[in-house]
Amino acid sequence: MKSKHKTGTTRQVVGKRRERSHVQQRGNERRNKLLVSAEKLLESIPVEQLSFRQISEHAEVPEGSAYHFFANKYDLLTALASDMAERFSDIYKAPIPVGAIHSWHELADLFVDRAAQMYSTSPAATQIWLGGRMPPQVKLADRIGDRAVSDVIHGIFDSYFILPELPRRRDVFFFYMELADVILSLSVIEHGEITPSMLEEAKRAGRGYLATYLPSVMTRRKERS
Repeated sequence: MKSKHKTGTTRQVVGKRRERSHVQQRGNERRNKLLVSAEKLLESIPVEQLSFRQISEHAEVPEGSAYHFFANKYDLLTALASDMAERFSDIYKAPIPVGAIHSWHELADLFVDRAAQMYSTSPAATQIWLGGRMPPQVKLADRIGDRAVSDVIHGIFDSYFILPELPRRRDVFFFYMELADVILSLSVIEHGEITPSMLEEAKRAGRGYLATYLPSVMTRRKERS
């Protein structure tokens, strides 16, 4: 009898674990559907006109259930901003063609070009990161994502060139990115897109800032070796 009792208890525990796992998986799927739907809707709807109900309906998730995952629309967009930052960091990490970089100025310009490429392929990212209608909580998620990307950029700079000793090295590459983003944001706000002339201004702003910390010519690592 004791053995049967233990067996029955074990089955109950296993059954409960499976049930919890199923519920958790279903919850993750619904949460992901909400994020995907928000990103899709932002391709054609201005963020200030997009409602939480529209997102839940597009995701085919009951609005009441959607509130179990996000407190409101901007809470959802904050999560979306973090999610996109991780996905788009691959754009900055993409291989650079051999012989394409001869100076740090060219490398700085390349990353601004890649940022513009990212925005051109994602209207949602453009609205969330460059639009002027996002509350502080969403902007904060953007800044956190930029911190991670700036670390990637710093690493690539360091792999190409012998960098000088820099105070607050992480801040230097973070501020370089933020300055370029400000110009790109102004372009979107004023023109509805990133224009070629504003893209060049963003590159100039980035190079100009870095030039206050980096010498005009830096030794290439392959030359040092």
